[in-house]
Amino acid sequence: MAGIYIHIPFCKQACHYCDFHFSTNMKKKDAMLSALKHELVLRKEEFAAQEVETIYFGGGTPSVLSAEEINELIHAVYDNYKVIATPEITIEANPDDLSSSKLKELSVSPVNRLSIGIQSFFDEDLTLMNRAHSAEQAVESLKEATQLFDNISIDLIYGIPNLDHERWQQNITKALEFNVAHISSYALTVEPKTALKKFIEKGIVPELDDDTAEEQFHILIDRLT
Repeated sequence: MAGIYIHIPFCKQACHYCDFHFSTNMKKKDAMLSALKHELVLRKEEFAAQEVETIYFGGGTPSVLSAEEINELIHAVYDNYKVIATPEITIEANPDDLSSSKLKELSVSPVNRLSIGIQSFFDEDLTLMNRAHSAEQAVESLKEATQLFDNISIDLIYGIPNLDHERWQQNITKALEFNVAHISSYALTVEPKTALKKFIEKGIVPELDDDTAEEQFHILIDRLT
């Protein structure tokens, strides 16, 4: 069995902690999509003897693409590879991209799993990280997504400066309210040359506390087990 990962290197804006390779300029989006389709054709012989059971759109932010563009890439996979009857097809998405119409379009597409980058249900955390969505959008996107998709994963970040244990507990509680299939949680890290690194060096943002992050990790484990 094989899995195909399709990388979409575009974002609306740069999160302050992110050191991934991406672009906020969409001018080359069409050229990139054409190149991805071409690569799928070029590499099909590598999988000639295997069946594809998973297709995963990561990024960047794949949800900046339209449902039509996502469908075109999925069809390119089906046209060139042996895909099992019921593959898992995941798209990473940000709440601000998941309008009611977008969710409905995705729900009638081959996509059957969403990985939603919530990160926090509090505006102060989202602002500090320069996320494009608000706490309200996080909640609304999950309310609608859970009505249309059975398989949803959400991301949460702990160890954020000024994130106390009470607010972290509230984040976990809110996530559990939606009864999603999976929760992925990560400690915030400070990477070289990121905006977060510069803000900490200038004293604009307090340094991350490893002990606090460790405690919040154990809180998470206790709540999820």
